[in-house]
Amino acid sequence: MLGFMQEHGPFLWESGKTTWTGRNEFSWNKEANVLYIEQPAGVGYSYFSDPDEIGFNFTDMNAAEDNLQAVLGWFD
Repeated sequence: MLGFMQEHGPFLWESGKTTWTGRNEFSWNKEANVLYIEQPAGVGYSYFSDPDEIGFNFTDMNAAEDNLQAVLGWFD
């Protein structure tokens, strides 16, 4: 959340504070849009010990296909 709200977004937090303390004058959202897509367990560097235990097994390939559909839907 820190990257989403502070590094890329419009807010700044002081260390140890629980609420935002000002605006980030260098935030990305002034010049661009960013779409964050979370990846399921088992894709990329993440893993779990027994894919059968949770009843599904994601791969890089089917995550890529799903991401393509998400991006196309975003632009649609």
